[in-house]
Formats: sequence, C-alpha cells, structure tokens
Amino acid sequence: MKKILLASVLSFGLLTSLNAYELNGDLGVKWTGFKTEKRAAVSGTFNDIKLDIKSSDNLSTFLKSSIVTIETGSFESKNPGRNLNITSTLFALSSTKTIKGLIISVNEAEQKLDLLVVMNEVSQTIPMRYSILNGNIVAKGTIDVLDFNMNSSYMAFVKKCAALHQNKSFSDVDIEFTLPYK
Repeated sequence: MKKILLASVLSFGLLTSLNAYELNGDLGVKWTGFKTEKRAAVSGTFNDIKLDIKSSDNLSTFLKSSIVTIETGSFESKNPGRNLNITSTLFALSSTKTIKGLIISVNEAEQKLDLLVVMNEVSQTIPMRYSILNGNIVAKGTIDVLDFNMNSSYMAFVKKCAALHQNKSFSDVDIEFTLPYK
C-alpha cells in the first residue's frame, strides 16, 4: 500500500511539473524613448503584439520558444500627435512594418538573456537582464534605432520633433517585456 501511495504521489508530482512554465495572460511590451537635454523619458507600448510560446518544464526552453511579432503601426504613447509623429517618420520611412523578436539564449544563473530583434530587415542581438516577480518574467534592455539602418527615418523624426524636443532627441530606446506565466 505504501508503494502504491508513493508511486501515486511521485506520478502526480511528475505530471504537474511537466508544464511548469506556461503563458498566463498577455505579453506586456514597454518602450521608453528620451528627449531634451535632460533626457525626459517618454514611454508607451504597441497595441498589436502577437506572441507564440510553448509550455515547458524548463524556464530556458520556455523563453527560447517565444516568437513575438509587433505591428509598428500600432505604436501607442497615449498621445495621438506623438503616435503620428513617430509612425509617419521613424517607421513609415523605413521598411519597418513589423518588429520581430525571439530569445536566442538564456543564462539562468546570471538572469540574463539575449533577444534577437529584427527591425527594418536588420537583426541585432540585444542583451537583457531579467527578474522573476509574482508570476511574471520581466526583462529589460536597450536598443539603438540607428543600429537598425534607420538613419534617414530617425533624422526625419528628429527634424519633425525638434521644437517639441527642445532640439535634442536620443536614438537609444529602453525596452522591457513582461511575460506572465503559471
């Protein structure tokens, strides 16, 4: 009887650990750009974000199974004028209709990951640090839009927003994603 009970407990434990990591909500994406000499932060998201991710008993495998596609026309800053300024220059003047992302490596011991970002037909590996808090994996890193061959569209953005930015815009953008899991 003890063997049957022990076998049942072990089997239940094995079955419940098979999908230790699975999506539990929507992926959150946040960007933060900077303007003016004081580097005033402006943040937002995108309204059209698609995530494909597979459940796994292993955190690294779970994260590396993710494929994200973001429609750049869904850029959202809660300011319609700002949205138009960015979508009509930065994204419209390049071939950036979508941004794709996939995690290519995970170092669980150091809580670091490498995110491959494909934007404007250019691929860049972005190092990110992550933490696990309250059922969420939160990763943060920084991209530079100039690394994605977007110089002319960035310069059009800078020119269009010169007065609003007190003649100072920055090409680096902090990125963050929040992945809820159970």
